Amino acid sequence: MLLPRENLRSVLAWGNLRIGGLLAAPGLALLLGGCWMEPWQTVESPQVGFLYVGPVGDHGWTKAHDDGRIYLEEALPQVTTHYQPSVLAADALSVMEEFIADGDNIIITTSFDFLSATQSAAANYPGVSFLNCSGFVSSPNLGSYFGRMYQVWYLAGMVAAYVSTKGRIGVVGPVVIPETVRHLDALTLGAREVNPDIVVHVEWIDNWYDVDLEPEVTEDLIDAGADVIVSKTDTTIPLETVENLTTLLEPLYSIGYDNEDSCSLVGDSCLTSPYWNWGPLYARLVQQMIDGTWDPFDVVWDQVQASPEDSTVYLAEMTDAVPSSVRMEVEIVQARLADAENIHLPFVGPISDNTGVLRVADGDEMTDEELLRMCWYVDGVIDADGNPAEVPGGCGGDY
Repeated sequence: MLLPRENLRSVLAWGNLRIGGLLAAPGLALLLGGCWMEPWQTVESPQVGFLYVGPVGDHGWTKAHDDGRIYLEEALPQVTTHYQPSVLAADALSVMEEFIADGDNIIITTSFDFLSATQSAAANYPGVSFLNCSGFVSSPNLGSYFGRMYQVWYLAGMVAAYVSTKGRIGVVGPVVIPETVRHLDALTLGAREVNPDIVVHVEWIDNWYDVDLEPEVTEDLIDAGADVIVSKTDTTIPLETVENLTTLLEPLYSIGYDNEDSCSLVGDSCLTSPYWNWGPLYARLVQQMIDGTWDPFDVVWDQVQASPEDSTVYLAEMTDAVPSSVRMEVEIVQARLADAENIHLPFVGPISDNTGVLRVADGDEMTDEELLRMCWYVDGVIDADGNPAEVPGGCGGDY
């Protein structure tokens, strides 16, 4: 079973972790003495070990990271890499220790699930540089990185609303954490920017993938009236299910996730896919380590960039099912999201939740900490009966 990757309960612990202005594992901050490497110490002969939560063939989260690893090797020929797939959180520390024993001096852990183990390893091996994905915690040799994928889900919501004729979007949700809730809300805000009456129906499978539940939930969403299905899982199963069910009389559409080529694996019913492009980020941070300019306390949360080659998050090319006028409009909005002043879009007020409570006042914008703790639905998110949906318990943030 794959565990949550951006379960930002870490944010809840920030008050306990912050000591002397630094973020470190509980009880480890007292070690901030001469035994620690400086944040900008040069890494020579870089050898990088990657820890993955899933198999590289999942065509989801892990494949995107492995594509980034390959990019890193090609961009920086002096760097050697290897990886361990399908690592359990309980085994992460021992895997890192094996990597270090084999000579690795940079460790990249690609899931929040590995944060605790990464903190321990960073404390035990001050001469090794560590990067953790989505943990948002730092120490003198541990940095964190992520991308503002919520911006791209906003764009995907626009696409879905333009194509939907029934005014109902179905979402196959994986694990309920602030990351997935935040992305769902951004999708809904984008859709309702196009059609203020459209609704988004989400059903959670409580896992990053489930080969039995994914097609079943997809069909349930369609039976409930959705004509666009959004997959948030680490497979293309919902996309394939839509492709098998669509007809000329009752056309159905889907939106993928994680990988740029998700739609190419299914057919014309797939519209586009928000995707991760980790390679440039990996090359940038490792180059900083080589140059001695890396600062682990500079938390990386990349917003969308104008150029897809440079952007950690982006929207895949839209298929012909999306009218050219819509494609042009979405591309214009995507360029606007790349402006530094728009880093928190679309979470700029006024925003009400789906019970009518004003959560963000007109002209205000949500802070990073609020986004990292987001466990409430915006207006328009419904359950199977059409009532305002409730975020299931265990989200790990603010309701």
